[in-house]
Amino acid sequence: MLAVQTAQRPARRVDPFVVVGKVNGRDEAVRAASPAEALSRMLDWLAADDDASAVWYLRADWPEPVTVIGRPAPGSVGETRRCAHLFALEPGAVLCGDMRARCGTRLSLPEIEWLPLGAGMPCEYCLARAGVCRDPRSPEGGGRG
Repeated sequence: MLAVQTAQRPARRVDPFVVVGKVNGRDEAVRAASPAEALSRMLDWLAADDDASAVWYLRADWPEPVTVIGRPAPGSVGETRRCAHLFALEPGAVLCGDMRARCGTRLSLPEIEWLPLGAGMPCEYCLARAGVCRDPRSPEGGGRG
């Protein structure tokens, strides 16, 4: 019996976000794994060049919209107002300035603390508008009425 060993390739990192801008007069483009990484890249560019400009977006070739979770950054609002909001991102839609959560709350990029799934106290209005607060006993929720 002949044993064949195959070298496993490391898993290829798939970065759904792109950051593009102009830094020190040069066009720049990088991929980012998360909104937090995208914001970090943009802040790095601004630290390197006071005249830098940048935007970010979910890659245009991404197969479907993505919902990301963020809340007001520490110190930007009182602790009781730091609920986790849902932000719907469409592939290819450029993001800059303020972002609007599903509930209508507007936050500017530097004021957002990006969170992993399951972290933070959820905004009930965002959950309701995302359609995740269905009563399992209702006909819409799949249960018996």
